[in-house]
Amino acid sequence: MIDYLLVYPTEAEAAAALHLAAYRVGDAWDLSRIIPGVAVYRIAGTETVTDQETGATWDRDVREPLLGWYMVLALDARDPALDASPACVLIADRDSGTILHTITTPEDLATLGLEPTFADSDYPFGAPVIVP
Repeated sequence: MIDYLLVYPTEAEAAAALHLAAYRVGDAWDLSRIIPGVAVYRIAGTETVTDQETGATWDRDVREPLLGWYMVLALDARDPALDASPACVLIADRDSGTILHTITTPEDLATLGLEPTFADSDYPFGAPVIVP
């Protein structure tokens, strides 16, 4: 399965994109292919958190959200129109866990997180996979 991470200024602009028309059902996204409104962030470090009731502490990631409205689109094969789209941030092969295209560096990918993702996604970067 090929997963595209796409970014638009707003959801309305994504909905108006002609290259995404096939992935809409009326006014809604085809949720069998699209995860709309994906949170994409940089992991800027960790911080220690204390539970006020129990006093237990743990470390959690400090997340810096990236600007824009993100979505993940899953296809059986690559789509040349999406490959060429300026909205395309990343293309991943979910089955092999490899990045096929990205607009960023491997070092930058190491701090990238996104959620949710499709089940069985095993992207080779940053944050753990979160299944919707």
